[in-house]
Amino acid sequence: MTSYSFNSRNALEYKTLITQEMLKKGFLASTIFYACTEHTDEHLSNYFDELDKIYKTIGKCESEILDINSLLEGPVCHSGFKRLN
Repeated sequence: MTSYSFNSRNALEYKTLITQEMLKKGFLASTIFYACTEHTDEHLSNYFDELDKIYKTIGKCESEILDINSLLEGPVCHSGFKRLN
């Protein structure tokens, strides 16, 4: 298992964007990757190709070419585990 985060004020928005866009491509993804012995080179290549496209979009958001909030189709994910009600 590997994980990463973004050093940005929009870190949760970017995490949300990754999940949103990867789900559209058939991947359940976030900022954590669970490797499995059943993953083939093709699986990994497809996963990282799609993730690379999203990282390019995030780069445009960081450069203020795009507005991250205009790209999100739902609410921003929560940070950590805490009671929501």
